[in-house]
Amino acid sequence: MIIAHLPAGYLLAQSLEKGFGRDRVMWGAVLVGSVIPDLDMLRFLFVDHGAVHHHSYITHNPFFWLGFLLFSFFKHRRLFSGLAFGGLLHMLLDTFTGPIRWGDGAFSLTGPMIEVPATQSHWVLSFIFYWTFLVELAIVALAVLVYWRSR
Repeated sequence: MIIAHLPAGYLLAQSLEKGFGRDRVMWGAVLVGSVIPDLDMLRFLFVDHGAVHHHSYITHNPFFWLGFLLFSFFKHRRLFSGLAFGGLLHMLLDTFTGPIRWGDGAFSLTGPMIEVPATQSHWVLSFIFYWTFLVELAIVALAVLVYWRSR
């Protein structure tokens, strides 16, 4: 996933309003949690130079985010549960296109890890012109529709 994490976080925050109300802390935490796992891309690019897949870092481990959820029962419920919900949503979305460790082994919703072939001059363009990007566009379109209808 490249562009769908934040719009999906918005959709999740909207759906959590029924249980938590329009809480700015919860909203912000869900939005941050939905994108913060990809900060590991900085390490992937500048430290490991692409040698280790960024899904193997702790920020892409669902149990890391479940730990945030557990911690939220004791301290700062809205902040840590929002981060956890956003992080777990990120893990679910990334499971669509690549293996995420949901237990003993890596698991992907689409079977073996989808490898986007290098068909374009830049890897981002290769992702944009691969079929999985249509799923991302659908999530973005749904988020825009929900936002438009809520106004």
